[in-house]
Amino acid sequence: MGWFSTGRGYSSEPRVLRIDLPEESSRSFRLKTAAAILLAAVGIFALVWAVNGLLAKDPGWTQIEADNSGEPSCAGEFTLQYNVGADGSQPAEQFKKLTALYTDVSIQAEKLFSAAVDDEKTHGIGFLNRNVNRQVTVEPEVYNALLLLQKAKSREIFLAPVYEQYNTLFFCATDEEAESVDPSVTEEQREIIAEMIAYVSDPEQIDIMLEEGNRVTLRLSDDYIAYARRNGIERFVDLYWMKNAFAADYMADRIFEAGFTDGYLTCGEGFTRSLGGKDILLSSTVYDRVGKSIYKAASLKCGTVKSVVVFHDYPAGKNNDKYYYQYSEGRMVTPYIAVSDGLCRASVSNLTVCSESKGCAETMLAANNAYFSHEFPAEKLLKKLGETYCFAYPRDNTIWVSSSRLTVKHLLNDGVVSYSAKVMEAKSDES
Repeated sequence: MGWFSTGRGYSSEPRVLRIDLPEESSRSFRLKTAAAILLAAVGIFALVWAVNGLLAKDPGWTQIEADNSGEPSCAGEFTLQYNVGADGSQPAEQFKKLTALYTDVSIQAEKLFSAAVDDEKTHGIGFLNRNVNRQVTVEPEVYNALLLLQKAKSREIFLAPVYEQYNTLFFCATDEEAESVDPSVTEEQREIIAEMIAYVSDPEQIDIMLEEGNRVTLRLSDDYIAYARRNGIERFVDLYWMKNAFAADYMADRIFEAGFTDGYLTCGEGFTRSLGGKDILLSSTVYDRVGKSIYKAASLKCGTVKSVVVFHDYPAGKNNDKYYYQYSEGRMVTPYIAVSDGLCRASVSNLTVCSESKGCAETMLAANNAYFSHEFPAEKLLKKLGETYCFAYPRDNTIWVSSSRLTVKHLLNDGVVSYSAKVMEAKSDES
């Protein structure tokens, strides 16, 4: 029942408009009714045909995009490629189910691992930041991530306030602005970072205590709490550029458990994770940055590995430029911040690490210290990673690979710049 204005307020009584129609014969009425029914049937058929056309999906490789639910999600930072129909399933139905699943897991991954999201129902990294010095129960995936960091003796998660400082630098519009907040240039900013590092690098000032039952305590000293209050620091833990390594593993595991295996996830931070299909062959492009120039040096065939992690001192992929700033002379500021001094460094322009059995997070943690070094410790890394991982990196126009399991293809040779490929040889302890 509609409402209409009478000039004296509103009435709930419907106003009836009477229209006198000429009388029709019953035959004319039946013909018109039949015609109307026929037209309606044709319209319904056309609509069904159009909808079926939209839903039809050819088998083969396609990109799966998450639905826009309005909730925080990491889907915008990832690309999910999937070979729909490869297992004999109906492609359109598989596409629809996978889209819904990807939407759900990308939202949950963001709630679990993003320091910017504090969800009451999902106790993730963001939840820890407002529960300082209080034992809380976190989600099993978050507990396992913290345990992995602890076993790797990684303290990068405590660089949260330092990352906030670098965020300012990454969003600068000019070199002059960037230099004013760059600790490698400005003494005042270097002192600010050094003061923060004194806290975040010291386990007595900040640490995470893990107990059975997914119970966690983010422990801060009174001194650090007082310092944080004076300086407006509210975020103490942040996975930052590492977040999507854990997100990739989480999403890939959930998608695999749902029975979808013929695809892979990848993101601009350099994390690629197979969904587990036996025929999924992963590859990577080796770029080499020399000053302002970035060369597409070669392609790297990794085979049926579980994960590929690429450390790179240049922005790449979806939304990845938010972690970088390049000065006009070519120098690059990256998100790879050393806990020792709070300065960014990258020992080579590109380091690709693959594993047949480990996920992105473990693969990343196995090699990150080598990448943060002043000089790339190739021999040391070769011995450390053993047979579990293999890696490749460019240096002096050569693509070095740690194992013949990695195949280098399409070496750049344009008449100006040329690359070759070599397999590393482990030196004996006596040499």
